[in-house]
Amino acid sequence: MSTSQLYLSKQEIEELVQDIPLDTSIIYGEEKKEFGVCPYISFYIDQKKINPQAFLEKVIDIYNEFENEIIDKLFNLRFRCDTEVWKNASSWIRSRDEMLTEMTTVYKKHFIYYVGATSAESPNQSARWALGAKIRDSNERYSSIKLTFGDKWYRSNPVRWHHFVKQCLEKLNPIQAYSGYEIGNTGQFAFVSPEFETVERTFTDYFYGLDIDHPGMEFSHENMFIAEDRDGLGGGIRTPTWCFLLSPYWLEKLGLSEEQIREKLNDPRIEITKIEDSENPNLYSLWIRLGELSLYPVEEGVPDLLVLANELIKPIRCDNLKLTTLDAWSDDPNPRFDAVSAKQWIARFDKDSTWPELKRVEVEAQEPERIDIVLAGEPCPHAGYWYTFAKENSRQYFKQGDIFPDFESDWGDVYWQFDGEE
Repeated sequence: MSTSQLYLSKQEIEELVQDIPLDTSIIYGEEKKEFGVCPYISFYIDQKKINPQAFLEKVIDIYNEFENEIIDKLFNLRFRCDTEVWKNASSWIRSRDEMLTEMTTVYKKHFIYYVGATSAESPNQSARWALGAKIRDSNERYSSIKLTFGDKWYRSNPVRWHHFVKQCLEKLNPIQAYSGYEIGNTGQFAFVSPEFETVERTFTDYFYGLDIDHPGMEFSHENMFIAEDRDGLGGGIRTPTWCFLLSPYWLEKLGLSEEQIREKLNDPRIEITKIEDSENPNLYSLWIRLGELSLYPVEEGVPDLLVLANELIKPIRCDNLKLTTLDAWSDDPNPRFDAVSAKQWIARFDKDSTWPELKRVEVEAQEPERIDIVLAGEPCPHAGYWYTFAKENSRQYFKQGDIFPDFESDWGDVYWQFDGEE
């Protein structure tokens, strides 16, 4: 990347900003280093709660299901960690036992083990499908697994995908997790290329729904430096753009009950899934999906659901999160995040924010439509007394999130109706 010329011209930016929302499969740039907007999901694991070998076992399970039951395009490359080389995916496949043995050897040298696969032509190209995992022998950084998934495939298979994600959450028990759109970088393990970081900074001026998920964010809450500058995810939650997790650690920090969180996010477009802790029946996580996956073009106004979620997590938000993995060169004309702009981007959904400067469009928040009739088997949308014609003396109190009971009835489907708060 040249330090004397702009990576993207004004015309290129304008054309990409117009074209990408219509087709997120577009990739653009130097051959085998093309960038593109990709849906992704990342899981961050507190290594203190799981040993490396046990985590690798879980990663392998997810890897196998992802490759054999989800992706609609074959992987092109796989990462060989002991030699740090990307290999042809069809001719180089490691068994579970081989990966476990290899990890033991690699740990002696590097204290980290990588697992990777991509459908792209190179690891430096945004992929339709990709998997990248980092398994650490240290508490100072979180271990992680990240998946890039096909946008068009997801639109046709949302139920299948969300079921798969729920299984991953139950299996991994992560301390943080996020999903949304990003400039696809799953194959870039240690740092993100300067070109991609330039594109991220450029496009955040045009899309509220573009997230940033980097290797440099993996500093854990156990890291001695986090308490001072809080520039890693151990210092707080990242501003959500679609799906995010509130794990027991952050629920305790937030100091709100499940019912209080459901009340603050009381909107029919929001789905909150409770994930029980497999090791402790008294603990749980909340996986929160904010409406539909969207890039949220800036000209359409500030997204009200993202504002709502931001207000919820603001007390535990990581305001100083570092958004770059490489420092800019002197006299580089290309835009990159710095400490000031990164903080502004993290706070872009605050009431006093002006991000992006001169482009921000405020829209009046819509009062969510109250739901007063709900099919049995669905969660209660708001606390109060409910009844059903399908059963005598059925009036009873339900808390928000309680599941309405179902039973055999001559009425057919059983519906519960709201009947006041007293």
